[in-house]
Amino acid sequence: MTTSEDTCATEAAQPSGDADAPSPAGPTGPTLASPWIISIAVHALLFTAMFVLVFPYSPNAEADLPVTRAELVGDPNAAAPGGGSTVWREPDLRGGAPTSSERLEMRFAPTAPSGSGAALGTAGLLKRPDASIIGIGGGAIGSGEGAAGYGPGIGGGGAEFFGLGRSAPGVRRIVYVVDRSGSMSGTFDYVREELKRSVSALRRAQKFHVILFSAGETLESPPKELVSAITAAKNQLFEFLAGVTPGGATEPEPAMGRAFRLEPDIIYFLTDGEFSPTLLGKLEVWNKDRKVRIFTIAFFGADGAELLERIAREHGGEYKYISEADLP
Repeated sequence: MTTSEDTCATEAAQPSGDADAPSPAGPTGPTLASPWIISIAVHALLFTAMFVLVFPYSPNAEADLPVTRAELVGDPNAAAPGGGSTVWREPDLRGGAPTSSERLEMRFAPTAPSGSGAALGTAGLLKRPDASIIGIGGGAIGSGEGAAGYGPGIGGGGAEFFGLGRSAPGVRRIVYVVDRSGSMSGTFDYVREELKRSVSALRRAQKFHVILFSAGETLESPPKELVSAITAAKNQLFEFLAGVTPGGATEPEPAMGRAFRLEPDIIYFLTDGEFSPTLLGKLEVWNKDRKVRIFTIAFFGADGAELLERIAREHGGEYKYISEADLP
């Protein structure tokens, strides 16, 4: 039988509880996650949303684009007249031309990218079956300045006059020495039209000059020097030719001497009559190094044919006789 004293002793042996002491059973609620774990979870959700929403709409890989090829036309190392270095200069659009240097030009033509299915046309131009731009598609840009409506042509042919000159591609400086004597009165219109056609086909990188001779003073196309074959210079020549009237005897020597002073690459020499053989000796002096090729044309008259043929043979050119049957 337990007495009251025993009960009190037992209660005294147990420590008295502290109101702030933790319960021996530990916390009963869930433990909160650390802030960095929450941040990682949020970013993972954001990246997942971006991947799901944006990736299906990302653009496909871009196709290869045409690569532009640049071609330098002209000799960048050529010395300017009178010494000095070659300078890039634009021609005078009023019809003049730079006198201190040869004009250099850049030509641009796209090349087909690999795997594009496009074919390369003549002169490396990109050609597609559905192309409708002049000069691209069915054919390449021609050799004349107006072939594509702008800029220089891409063709590499040389000047051509009455079918001569095809054997001299790539020439830059061309002088026409043409008979305007009285015997040309009935045929000069044909020559005038051929001059216009020939000059019209020249590229802008080329230069030209026309000298008309008889027994009197020579007539020269303005501005009486080699000019770049731009549209303004061509039109200036056409106006000059419209006012030319044949007359006088045949004396080509002064005109040929003037032509050589212009330092051309080729000379076209056309006449219908006999002339002095002393011109042969002059040519030996003017062209002793044979840098200039002379193409000769006997027009409707064979009186000077023998001399013309000899000049062409000795100076690296070609000779041709033009009769009425050869004209259109």
